[in-house]
Amino acid sequence: MAQPQPPQPDGERPPDMLGAVGTPAELAALLDADGVDDKVIEQFAAEIGVTAVLDRIFGLMGTRFVPEKAGKDGGVVQWNVKAPDGRHAYHLVIADGTAKGASGAADDPRVTLQMSLPNLLRLCAGRLNGVTAVMTGKIKISGDMMFAAKMQGWFDYS
Repeated sequence: MAQPQPPQPDGERPPDMLGAVGTPAELAALLDADGVDDKVIEQFAAEIGVTAVLDRIFGLMGTRFVPEKAGKDGGVVQWNVKAPDGRHAYHLVIADGTAKGASGAADDPRVTLQMSLPNLLRLCAGRLNGVTAVMTGKIKISGDMMFAAKMQGWFDYS
C-alpha cells in the first residue's frame, strides 16, 4: 500500500510550499490536508531538509510575536526538536519587545522544551495546545514552567 505523500498543489514542489508558509493559518492548512500524519510530515521535512523547515519556522516566530501580551517579561527558550535525522537545537530570545529565533543551543535558557518535529509544527500552527501537550507527554519542559505556560499566549496564531 502506498504511503500518503505530502500535500502538493498542482505543479508546486515541496520547497516552494515551505517558502509560501508565512503564517500559522497557512501552516495549519498544510497540516490539515487529508492523509497528513506524523509520518507524512517527517517525509516532507526529510525531502526538503529538516534544517530548512526549522530555519523557516524559527525565522517566522518573531513575526508572530505580540509584545503587548508579553509586557516586560522575557527570556531565552531552548527548543530540542526530535526529527528523523536526530535532535536539532534552536532557541528563541524574547527581550525588549521582540522575539528572535536562531539555530543552536542557548547558553542559559529560562526554559527548555523537547518535542517532535510534527508536534512543533502543530504547536506553531495553533493546532496543538501547549498545556495539553505537556500534560499528555507530547512536550517535555524543564526550567521555568510558568514562563512556558504564559509564553504560548504571546503569539498570534492567525
